[in-house]
Amino acid sequence: MLLSSRQFWLAALNLGVIAVIGFLRPDTFLSWINFKAILTLMSYDVLLAMAMTVVLIVRGLDLSVGSVLALTSVVLAMLLRDGVPIPIALAISLVSALLCGAVNGFLVVKGRLLPFLVTLGTMTIARGIATVLTTGQYVSFPHATRWFSKFARYEIDIPIGGSAYGVPVTLLVTLITAISFGFLLWRWAPMRSFFFIGESPDAAALSGIRVERVTFTAYLLSAFFVWIAAVLMTSANKIGYANYGIGSELRALAAAVIGGASLSGGTGSILGTFLGVLLLALIGNGFILLNGDPNWQQATVGAVLIIAVAVDAIRRIRGGSE
Repeated sequence: MLLSSRQFWLAALNLGVIAVIGFLRPDTFLSWINFKAILTLMSYDVLLAMAMTVVLIVRGLDLSVGSVLALTSVVLAMLLRDGVPIPIALAISLVSALLCGAVNGFLVVKGRLLPFLVTLGTMTIARGIATVLTTGQYVSFPHATRWFSKFARYEIDIPIGGSAYGVPVTLLVTLITAISFGFLLWRWAPMRSFFFIGESPDAAALSGIRVERVTFTAYLLSAFFVWIAAVLMTSANKIGYANYGIGSELRALAAAVIGGASLSGGTGSILGTFLGVLLLALIGNGFILLNGDPNWQQATVGAVLIIAVAVDAIRRIRGGSE
C-alpha cells in the first residue's frame, strides 16, 4: 500500500491548511514565489527529519542533528577558507559528520547508554566545538571556487503550461535523496531489518539480524543526511556558522512523529516525515503572512508534537489490546 491511512489524513490536513491560508491571503500565499520559498527553506528540515526518522525506527533518538549540522558547516567553511580543494573539503566534512554519528552509535550500542542522554551530550559537545573553532563568528570562504557558492542557489527552469518555473537545486537534491532513501526503506530487504529491530530487538536477533551493526548503521545514516543538509546550507548562505540548526532537533522530532515514526520504534516512513515537515512549514509560513506572533509559532510546534505523541501512544495501546 503506497499511502497509509495516516499519510492520507496528513496529506489531507496539509491541503486543508493550504486552502485556509490561501483563502485568507490569496494574493501572497498562492504564488510560485511563496511556494518555492516554503519548499526551499523546508529542505534542510526534511533532511534533518529523515536523520531523526531512521534512528527512531530502530528505537533510537538523535538530539544532536542540529549541532552536528553546525559543526559540519563550520568544518567545511574553514577548510574552504584555507584553500582546501572542494572535493577534499567535502570529504573531510563528511568524515567529521560520520564521526559524530559513530560516537552516538557506539555509545548507544556498545555502551548500552540511553540514546536521549548520549545525543544530548553530543549535541552540547558538537555545538561547543563549533563555537570554539569560530569564536561565535561567521566563517566565509571568498576565495573558494565560485561554483560551490552558487550551487545551492542555482535554479533549474522547468516549463509547465507555457511558463518556466525555477526549481532550486537545494530542493531537487533533497527530493532525490528523500525519494531514493524512501524507496530503499520501503522495498530493500536490508533496510526492512530496521523495522524488525524497532519492533523487537530480541526477536530480530533470534532471526539472524545483527542488531548492533544495523543500529550503528542507522546512526551513521543519520549523520550522512545531516552532512547533506550542512553542505547545502553552507553553499546557499556562503558561510559556516556555529548557530546553524538551533531548535531544529524539535522540528525534526515533531515532523518525524507527526509523519508516523514512534518513540517506541518499529514505524516510520520518509513520505510521512516529508508531509510532517511540510505541515510545520505551512504553519510557519501562515504565521508570517497573517502577521502572527513568531513566539506562538514555536509554541504551536511543541503543541503539535505533544498531540502527535499522544495519538501514537493511544494507537499503540489500542493495538496492544486487540
